[in-house]
Amino acid sequence: MKSEKNLFFFNKKNFLFFKIFLWLCAGLTYSYFSILIPATSNNFIEVLIVFASLAIVINFNISYVYQIISKKSKVIYFSLLACSIFFCAVLEIFLFSKNINDIYSFLDKRIMYLFLFTYITIRNFFLFFIFFWIEYFYRLYHLYLEKETIHKKEIALIIEKQEFEKKFSRKKLLPHYFFNVLEHICLEIVTNNNYSELINKMKFVLYYFLVDGEKEIIELDKELAFYQYYIELEKVRHKKDISVCFNVLGQPDKFFIIPLLFEPIINNALKYTKRDGTGWVEILIDAQSFPVLKFYCKNNYVSHLQNTASSESGLKIFEQRLELCYKNKHDLTITYDHEFYEVQLMVEIE
Repeated sequence: MKSEKNLFFFNKKNFLFFKIFLWLCAGLTYSYFSILIPATSNNFIEVLIVFASLAIVINFNISYVYQIISKKSKVIYFSLLACSIFFCAVLEIFLFSKNINDIYSFLDKRIMYLFLFTYITIRNFFLFFIFFWIEYFYRLYHLYLEKETIHKKEIALIIEKQEFEKKFSRKKLLPHYFFNVLEHICLEIVTNNNYSELINKMKFVLYYFLVDGEKEIIELDKELAFYQYYIELEKVRHKKDISVCFNVLGQPDKFFIIPLLFEPIINNALKYTKRDGTGWVEILIDAQSFPVLKFYCKNNYVSHLQNTASSESGLKIFEQRLELCYKNKHDLTITYDHEFYEVQLMVEIE
């Protein structure tokens, strides 16, 4: 609220009135206290022209010329500024030439005009620097307000991210998934007495969901191990009726990512692929170009069997996490037709 009030009092409109007020004060000061060229009621128009010209030239230099030309060449900018100031000095001497000749008739004209020109030029440069610093502090103040606003937005984004991650962590654990896998493990125990490997994989996946999944970032190596075990358990759950090709390129040990980033996409791919023995899923993790990580997932599916609401919910979570955690640092492409579904993601990992 404090920043908004400050912004109200120091907005462009009020600042313009403030500068006009300062120029009026400068003009009045000149009118009443100028010693070299006294201003009287008879030359009020000349005084007005002088300070109107100065105000236009100085403010134009500060507000527009400085922003455009000084960035390209400081020499050209200061040359234009000097020419503008000299022009105002010549204009003032011209307008007050009659007063000057009457008051300083006893002096040599060349010395008199040289002295007056130097004095007026110095005064004009002095006025320029006063208004330049006023403008500078005004812009500095607004820059501070902008940074404060950006900082508040960043804090709000962090809080939003934390809240979203909390909600995601509550939703990501699917009880029916674990019940189904446990049911198949029990079946293996009864029929083949071969259960230790499955239990270890189940334990790893469960631990990753409950513990590692709560961390802000995780090693990509561990994330990939989770997906491998996850895929193997899914194949057991669905009686190995799908073909899954899972490839990793490069050196994933260099990368750290947010946990379970690709889980909604991989889960949808495994869940909605064909179950008639022709179903397949291709997953590729390309970690060859650090810090850019590439993810590719493609599968065939039967469109009329797909649970649209469920798949869209997972995709929405996926996109929201990307936007919150990798804003402006990711490129997501999703293409599909009546038979294939393909996801390509390129994300820059800090």
